[in-house]
Amino acid sequence: MPSELSKHVTERLNEVVDEETKRRLGELNIVTDVSETATGSMRVKFQPLSAYSPTAVNTGRSIRDAALSVDGVKAVRVECSGHMMDDLVNRLVNQDDAGPRPPK
Repeated sequence: MPSELSKHVTERLNEVVDEETKRRLGELNIVTDVSETATGSMRVKFQPLSAYSPTAVNTGRSIRDAALSVDGVKAVRVECSGHMMDDLVNRLVNQDDAGPRPPK
């Protein structure tokens, strides 16, 4: 059963607008998993619309920033799968995990 924090993060992610399609992530169903790995630490998995998506890094960063904007979230790890360069996308999205939280 998902935690309350996972539910709040999912609700927030559903409202994020994809820059490529201008549709909400909740409509696109690209977020495949939102889970709390430790108190305040989230893991969000997503699959871009295309294996060659030129916006996968930006989408991952938007997901990370949106999740961090939820009260109670202290850290977020975003995992991309289904992109031809998953490893690179994941490194770029998560490289500044220790950075400051975005403004709410």
